Amino acid sequence: MSFSNLWVNNSTDSRDDSVPITASPSPLHYDIVSDEQWYIVQVVNGVVLCGLVSLFGVVSNIINIVVFAKQGFQDSMNISLMGLSVSDLCSLVAMMWISICVNPLFYLSELPFDPRNIMLPTGAIPRYLFVKISTFITAFITFERCLCIAVPLKVKAIITPVRTKIIIISIYITMSILLIPFCLGNRLEWVFDFTVNATVLKTTYTAERELLEAITYLTQGVFTTTLSFVFVICCTIVLVVKLNSKTKWRQATAVKGDRAAAGVGVKDQKVVKMVTFIAVIFIVCSLPSTLLFFYMLFDSDFRVDGAYPNLYSVIWSSSFLTETVNSSVNIFVYLQMSSKYRAVFLKHF
Repeated sequence: MSFSNLWVNNSTDSRDDSVPITASPSPLHYDIVSDEQWYIVQVVNGVVLCGLVSLFGVVSNIINIVVFAKQGFQDSMNISLMGLSVSDLCSLVAMMWISICVNPLFYLSELPFDPRNIMLPTGAIPRYLFVKISTFITAFITFERCLCIAVPLKVKAIITPVRTKIIIISIYITMSILLIPFCLGNRLEWVFDFTVNATVLKTTYTAERELLEAITYLTQGVFTTTLSFVFVICCTIVLVVKLNSKTKWRQATAVKGDRAAAGVGVKDQKVVKMVTFIAVIFIVCSLPSTLLFFYMLFDSDFRVDGAYPNLYSVIWSSSFLTETVNSSVNIFVYLQMSSKYRAVFLKHF
């Protein structure tokens, strides 16, 4: 099984465009999704739904960035949420470019490049990079809230604004470094195309491409995806359990007349609820792609040039939509659960 196919084709359709859309399936297998059905899904999901959701997400994350900048960066949570908004914004910009590239009105135009050919290095890989950055920032945010609940008196000494900035920047740098092998195997070059008798921009590949992509798939697609996903789930469970136990204790204290303790409990509860909602949205929206990456390790036929290429493409297209939703909807959580965010938002917008 080629790891190259696993990695490349979860992002873009690399099938030969010269093959007619009515090409018959493999004699050994029958793809339950026809070429015509996949074309419809690609237009409806990839162009319309992902395009509109990502457009909304770009606007909402720009608003988030402005609001967090107005609030300042004295609080470590603001720094983390700013880092999350920036990575979400970048992933959505890349998703918008992917939606444009798979639009028939665009790729059938007379252009000095084939949008579907260059979509992988210019759109799919940047999108994946920033989705993974958002994943680890979400994991860090949930971990920080776990510390706030578990050791409230020590958390400010452990998670300082300076350390938070270093951690967020380190996540950006580390995830970018892990994609270097893939970038070494895939390049953009101007190549003379005899079919159109012109020089066009194309994706070219090195001899070590499959090995480099195998390394990238195992480190980024399997290890980091599974690690971050499981970590967020564990932190979310700890958050909910600790919050419930702390809430019961503070309620019991409040009954005895300690109003201060009860007030702090309400404040903690609001913050933890906001982080919990962000984590739950992430878990639900990231579950499809996480399961797909893991499943691809065991099923050699589940790839774009395998037994069911159209079914494979439809399922991955759906996971793109859920990840796009995850990067776009946090503004509703902030507006509903953060009074500081809501006040700054209403003041400026």
